[in-house]
This record gives sequence, structure tokens and C-alpha cells, in this order.
Amino acid sequence: MEKTSGMNKFTAFFLRFLRVVVVLAIAIALAKLLIPLKKEPEKIQIVKTPPSVKVMIAAPVSKVMTVEAYGTVKPRKLVKIAVEVPGRIDYIHPYFIEGGKIDKGELLIRIDQRSYKLDSQARQVRIRQAKTDIESLKQDIENLNGDIELSKSSLSLARKELERVTALTNNQFASKNTLDRVEQQYLQARITLQNINNRLSLTDTLMEQKNAALAMARVDSRKADLALEKTEIRCEFDGLVLNKYSEVGEYVNPGQVLGSIYEKDSLDVDVSIPLEKMKWIESFFDKGKTPDAKVMVANFDSVTPCVWNARVARVKAKIDDKTRTLPMTLEILNPDVKIKNIFNLKPGTFLKCSITGETYQDIYVLPRYLLKSDNILFTVNDNHLKMIKVNVLRKFEEEVYIDQGLNPGDMVISSPLPGALEGMELTIKENGK
Repeated sequence: MEKTSGMNKFTAFFLRFLRVVVVLAIAIALAKLLIPLKKEPEKIQIVKTPPSVKVMIAAPVSKVMTVEAYGTVKPRKLVKIAVEVPGRIDYIHPYFIEGGKIDKGELLIRIDQRSYKLDSQARQVRIRQAKTDIESLKQDIENLNGDIELSKSSLSLARKELERVTALTNNQFASKNTLDRVEQQYLQARITLQNINNRLSLTDTLMEQKNAALAMARVDSRKADLALEKTEIRCEFDGLVLNKYSEVGEYVNPGQVLGSIYEKDSLDVDVSIPLEKMKWIESFFDKGKTPDAKVMVANFDSVTPCVWNARVARVKAKIDDKTRTLPMTLEILNPDVKIKNIFNLKPGTFLKCSITGETYQDIYVLPRYLLKSDNILFTVNDNHLKMIKVNVLRKFEEEVYIDQGLNPGDMVISSPLPGALEGMELTIKENGK
């Protein structure tokens, strides 16, 4: 039994071994059959192609430097209408309303004039009274001068009579009583002349008083006429009403503001310029001139925005200590130009202002994105990359102004170039595109 079991195990092992050998023999036979049928792989040579880039040709141009700022329109001449005399308003111009147009010289507001006219008439009466008093005094002076002549004649006769009676008395032809009576007449004639002279001497002072009274009456009359004149407020220019605070029948007091009006077509805009931007326009001020400017409505949705001419009218005397900017006032030269015929330029409009500065010659204007860090530009020289360092005159909006480092005809790479290395070989796209 044990021999039979061992024989079975050996037979099973042999059969398994035989199967393995058969499989290996078939695999080796198939391998030998397929190897001669295998094709040789095609050899492909890898050719390195230089990166293709777009370029733009550098060309020097003349460029006007501009300084941009924002500001709000304000009236150049704004007048607050206030009364100088008290009273009740009896007239207001029908167009004295917000937005109303008033022509130069037209009556805006009138205060009730009745009491002021009566006061003016009373002052005229006082002038006539003062003139009458002067004329009366002149007549008195003339009469006194006539009385003096008569008094002198009477005194002369009294003196002669006194001399005659004195001589008769000395010769005892006249009594003492007669002499005393003649002496009294002589003294009375002297007193009369003295009184007239005294009255005449006072007439100079009286005349000064009368003349002063006349002058004061005339001053009072002018004051009354001026007060009457101030009851009417007239427009001193062609203007537009900005505000109105009064109505007919309202009682007003001196200094009370009744409204405001600004001069038509006379507008300014205040802007603040950063100090670092002043270098682009300061040469104008050094020459005693002021730069021109253009203004347009900011954030105005229009295909053809309306532009107004302007100029720098003045520079403020103080730098803003909060923003470190220099305030300026621009004078708008043609504010009557309308936007789409809808409205004129008005106070409160938010404007974008562009001040024309100095002109620079032979500079290069490139898109700002072409400038790499450390002011490096990528250029193509003999189909190789050349990195050049340039001097940037100014960075303005989406452009960069270069005044040194570039030459006319330099090819500046305008397309992205990842992994750029100095001297790497490049190819330029056809037509630089």
C-alpha cells in the first residue's frame, strides 16, 4: 500500500513538471518566431525651435506732458443779495427764482419807498431853510455896514458939535448944562457905532454856523437820497439766480440775505495738484505765464464728450497740509458751450481737468506693461534677446515715457516671453505680429 501511494505521488509530480516544460518550450518557440518579424523603430531627430515673439519698432516722438486732476465748478463771481435799509418788500423780479436769468441793470428787489421819499423831501426843505438863513444874514451884514456909515457920520457931527460948544463954554457963551448935553450926545453916538461894529464882528461866526448848517443839511439830504436809492437792488451783471429766500410783503432788516446770484458764463474750478507733478508745468510759472488746460465732465456717458478750454488763473498761497497738494484755480474760457444742447456748464459739476505742461522732444512712448522690474526692456538684437536698462521719464496712465536707453529702430518685444535669458535665440513673427 505504501509503495502504491508513493508511485501515485511521483506520477502526479512528473505530470506537472511535464506541463511546465511544454509551456516553456512553446513560449521559446514563439519568441524565436516573432523576433525576426520585429521592425526597426524609426529614428526622429529633435530640432530646437527658437521662441517666436512680437516686436514693435522704437521711434522717438514729441510728447506734451499733461497733469490731470479733478474739481468742482464754482461761480467766479457770486453775490449774496442783502438789503441795506429796513422795510417791507413791495416788488421782486418775476425771474428772481432759482435758475432764473437776470439781465444787467434790471431791478431785482424794491423796498417800500414812501417813507424814504418823504424823508428826502424833508431834507430838501431843510436845505432851502438853511439857504434862506444865509441870505437873511447877508442882508443883515449889508444893513449893518450901512448903519456903520450912518453912525460914523452921526459921530462926526456929534464931535464937531462938542468942539463948538466946548469953545463957546470956554468963552462963556454957552452954559455948562449945554456942554453936558452935547457930551452925552457924543458918547451916545460912539456907543451906537461900537454896538454896530460888535454886531458886525459876530456875523462871521454866524455865517460859518449858517454855512455849516447848510452843509449838514446837504449831507443829510444825500444820506436820505442814498437810503432811497438803496431801497432798489439792481443786478450788476448778466446773471443766474442760485438761491432765493424772500417773498413780496416780507419785512426785512439791514444785512438780511434775500438770495444769491452769480455771473453768467463766468465759472472757475478749483483743483489740487500733487507736488511731485508740479515739475511738468512749473516752467510756465518761471516764465511768468500760466499753462492752458482742458476740462470735461467726469463720469459723463457720451461717445463724444464735450470739452471746454480753460487756463490756470492763479495758484493759491498755501499748500494743503493734509493732502500735501498745491491748490489752483482754473478759469473756464468757454462755459457757454452746451452738452448735447441739454444744459450749460453749471456750478457743482464734477470735472476732469487736464493741464497742458512742457513739451519733451525725442522721447519714446511705450505701453506700460512692457517695462520689467528695475526698468528693463526686452529687445531683439540679431535674433537674440537683449535686455536693456532704460531711464523712465514718467509713468502716465497706461504708458511709460523713456528718454534714455533706447535708440531709433530698436525692436522692443511686445509679447510675453517666459523663461527669458540674456542672449537666447529668438524668431520674430511675420510683420512683427
